[in-house]
Amino acid sequence: MDTLPPQFIEIVEAVRELYVGQFADTVAGFSEETHVVEPVLLDAAGDVATEGPMRLPFRADYASLETGRLESFAAPREIRFEPFSFMVGGAEIVVAPFAWDYATVRVSGDWDALSKRLFADWHRRAFGDEDAEDSVSLHNVIHTATTPEVTDTGYAFEADFGTAPASTMSDLLLALLANAPQRIEIGMADEPSA
Repeated sequence: MDTLPPQFIEIVEAVRELYVGQFADTVAGFSEETHVVEPVLLDAAGDVATEGPMRLPFRADYASLETGRLESFAAPREIRFEPFSFMVGGAEIVVAPFAWDYATVRVSGDWDALSKRLFADWHRRAFGDEDAEDSVSLHNVIHTATTPEVTDTGYAFEADFGTAPASTMSDLLLALLANAPQRIEIGMADEPSA
């Protein structure tokens, strides 16, 4: 398989670095008495909470132990760049601006048993240990990915890459490419103004 171009790797690393740097600055003042960073969410019975048909687990950005509330972090700064595309094998990859904590992915290809297995395997690796101890440390894991929904041309989902390493995006792309899609779009190009 062809390798991913340096432009893709550089953009992904820059988007991740800016987001995770801001997230780390926010949680740096937390203590283990007041917060839990990147906790795996549990249901009322104390089991790992899951969502969607694939029963995927998810994490919060952080939780306040004082209030019991789950909190979301929104980065005040994001990287903007011109959309670009490249080919890997027979698939066109289109990359438009995306947020590390909210990336839309659209795939023109089959959402079949192989796609489901490839996606689930990637999610399991990227999500990390569901039984990790609560702490204020960064876990270098994704927070969530929605179960892909079938579209007119294939399937689409959103992913919050949390504090996962930049290689997690490359791993996702390579997993998706393993089922020979025609096109993969990451991010959303700005809509043209009227």
